[in-house]
Amino acid sequence: MRKLAVWAAICLLAAVPAWAQRTVNESRPLSPTGRVEISNVEGSVKVIGWGNAEVEITGTLGRDVEELEITGDESGLRIEVKAPRHPEWLETDLVLRVPAGAGIQVETVSATIEVAGLTGSVDLESVSGWAKTSGRPAELSIETVSGDLTVAQSAPRTELASVSGSITVDLATGRLEAESVSGAIRVENGSLEDASFETVSGDIGYAGDIVGRGSYAFESMSGGVTLLVPPSVSAEFDITTFSGNIDNDIGPKARGTSKYTPEKELSFSTGSGGARVSIESFSGSIKIKTR
Repeated sequence: MRKLAVWAAICLLAAVPAWAQRTVNESRPLSPTGRVEISNVEGSVKVIGWGNAEVEITGTLGRDVEELEITGDESGLRIEVKAPRHPEWLETDLVLRVPAGAGIQVETVSATIEVAGLTGSVDLESVSGWAKTSGRPAELSIETVSGDLTVAQSAPRTELASVSGSITVDLATGRLEAESVSGAIRVENGSLEDASFETVSGDIGYAGDIVGRGSYAFESMSGGVTLLVPPSVSAEFDITTFSGNIDNDIGPKARGTSKYTPEKELSFSTGSGGARVSIESFSGSIKIKTR
């Protein structure tokens, strides 16, 4: 009997954090084009666009969370998870339904961020949590330190940055700037008007069209750069690498610039030209293939 009592006490203690979580069910009026700022430390934040002129907030608060502070009015709201100085259990999961045309800003430390169905501006920041978006916002900015970024569809203007997380865009249109230190940058299906991709050691991959008179810049220190373009691509290409290889399926072969160094460069045009494509890598390989 004594052993059973001990095990019962252990089970009760283990269940305390779950029991201590508080349920959130709040709503506030918000203009269809209002702005919402959300701050959470740990857990998750999910934001969904809908047709109502209000913000609905549901979810659970971590045991040590002091309160969910909601301030502002119909033009703008701030929703913040307030934490004490030395918290132990902050895992808070929030689901927000906001007017589809509203602008949002989400800041987290280790909480993940997911956004769907918004047509306003979207600004996301996280330290170690991943971020994922679907739908096509008017503007999109995402920045993480180690979290991965996944974008189903880019905005007319999109800025993505991560230190060690990967950056993946399924459908890319408009203007896209992507920067990473060691994480890979990959566009699965692109039709960009302007693009700027930059990494230090991560690989860069772009599969898509080269449009009109657009400008495309791809730069990596030690990572590889791979472009998959249509056979009928029309552009002017300028390619350089110090010690990497250049593998080109749509034009001439690269040539060495000096008999004393391994540096290679390649400049050529396809079709009637128009768009400008610049590719630079110090030691990574460069490949241009047809789709």
